[in-house]
Amino acid sequence: MVACGGLNNLCYIYRTDHGQVMRAMSELAGHDAYLSCCRFVDECSILTTSGDSVSILWDIEQDESIMRFVDHTGDVMSVALDPNSPRLFVTGSCDSTAKLWDSRVPGLPLMTFTGHDSDINSVAFFPDGKTVGTGSDDSTCRIFDLRCSMSINIFRSEKIVCGITSVDFSRSGRILFAGCGDFQTHCWDVTSIG
Repeated sequence: MVACGGLNNLCYIYRTDHGQVMRAMSELAGHDAYLSCCRFVDECSILTTSGDSVSILWDIEQDESIMRFVDHTGDVMSVALDPNSPRLFVTGSCDSTAKLWDSRVPGLPLMTFTGHDSDINSVAFFPDGKTVGTGSDDSTCRIFDLRCSMSINIFRSEKIVCGITSVDFSRSGRILFAGCGDFQTHCWDVTSIG
């Protein structure tokens, strides 16, 4: 399956067949603003984030929302699933925070991570699931440790004069990649002190 969305506030799910994309099998409607990110939890469910400050867990087969996650005060720009437990996920928002959620626990997030001075555009889990990387319009990346609920490293460069739009870790977790608004990619060794 392939999922996408955009400015019409909908998430479309397409089934692919032998490399051919078929018509949309689902149109998930429930957000009040643009769809910013979507991630499959499994073959039956997907998480979406939106400019309406809400994240929604959906049942794909029933075309209905299972649970809404509401605590951000700005557009939710990105979502990442814990590689060890897809029921845990982290969101990054224009309210300058990242939040850890458990889809089995309705209500407030398990943790809120602060420290950025501007929008968080992207979040990614470290391969072991114990830390989260963030990229922000403040031109920095941070690593937050879930065990101590705080920032443990900041990555910045004088060469970066725009926002970080995307982050991810190498397969080993040693390198943090950051895509920037100036079409450049910067890489840091996460074992170094920021």
